Amino acid sequence: MAKIESTKTYSGQTLENIFFRPMLSGPNAIDLGIKVMYNMPMPTTLQFWKRAGDILQKLTAGGWNGSTSTSKFQKTIALSKVKAEISYGAADYFSMVFELITNRPDVNMDDLSGTELEAAETALFREAIAESIRVTMWLGDTDRSGSYNTFDGFIKRMTEDVGSTTNDIRKIDIPASFSDGSDPEAGENLLKSLWDNATTALKACKSQGNLVYLVTSDIYAKYEEELDSASLEAAYLAKQNGRERLSYRGIPVIDVELSSYLSALSDMPKSFAVLTDRRNLALAVNTADFPGSEIRMWYNPDLMENRQRAVFMAGCDYLLPELISLAIPATSEP
Repeated sequence: MAKIESTKTYSGQTLENIFFRPMLSGPNAIDLGIKVMYNMPMPTTLQFWKRAGDILQKLTAGGWNGSTSTSKFQKTIALSKVKAEISYGAADYFSMVFELITNRPDVNMDDLSGTELEAAETALFREAIAESIRVTMWLGDTDRSGSYNTFDGFIKRMTEDVGSTTNDIRKIDIPASFSDGSDPEAGENLLKSLWDNATTALKACKSQGNLVYLVTSDIYAKYEEELDSASLEAAYLAKQNGRERLSYRGIPVIDVELSSYLSALSDMPKSFAVLTDRRNLALAVNTADFPGSEIRMWYNPDLMENRQRAVFMAGCDYLLPELISLAIPATSEP
C-alpha cells in the first residue's frame, strides 16, 4: 500500500461533530485566551451585559416599580467566506498518515481499517486549519496581498482604533529599553505599564477572573527570565523544572506564539502585548449557516496527489475598546 485513494466528505452535523467542534472547544480553545464562538446564530454578535445599578427598593406597597430593562453592549462580528486547500504527493501523504497511525500500539499494520485512516487524515487536516485560523485571528489583514488575508485580525482592528477618547483603545509604546538590555526588569515593567494604563472599567474586571495578558514570545520569555533571577527557593526550583504558566498580579500571561509569522510580515509590529477581558475578544467560526460548507479529502490520480479542502466562514472582533490596554513598539506602523 503506497497511497490512500478513498474519498471522504464531511457536511452538516458530521462536519460539526467530527471536524470543527473538537478543534474549537475544550482545552485547545481555552489556551487561546479569548472567547470562541462556533455556529452561533447569524448574524453572530459579541455582547456584554451591563450590570444594573441599585435595584433594591423600600417595600411600602404592592405593584410593580421595576427599573428599565437591563442594557447590554453588542457588536456584530463580520464573517468572511474562506476555504483551505492543501495538496500532497501521494507517497508523502501516505507517509504522514502512516506515521500518525503507527504511534498507536494496538494497530495491526497488515490490516489498516478505513476508520483508522480516516481519523489520521482528519487529524492532519484539522491541525493545519486550526493553525491558519489562529494566526489569521491575530495577524489577518484583508488589504494584504499574500498570506493571512481572509479576514481582519485583532492587531489590525486594535491599531486602527487607537486614540485618546473614551471610544478609542488605550495604547502605550514598548520602550527601546525592552530590547537593548538597559532595563533588567523590562518585562515586568511592561506588564505593569499595561495595568497602569488600563481604564477603571478594565481593572474592575479583575475580580471576575477573566483578565488576561496576551503577549508575543519575546515579552513572555523576558518576563520568565526575570522571574528566574529572583532570589527565592521557589524561583530556583521553577528555573530547574520550568513553569507551566506565568501570571502577573494573579492575571495569566499567555504566549500567543506568533514570532515565526511576525518575522515574515512587514506590516505587523514584531512585538505586542494586550491586557483585556477574555470575553472581550472573540473568534467566530460558522459551518451551519453557509450553504456549501464542507470538508473534502480525495485522491487525484492524474497528478498522483492527495488533496484536502475546507469551506466555511470565520471572523473575529473585539467588543469594548475600554476593556483593552495595548502595547506595541513606538516605531511600529502596521
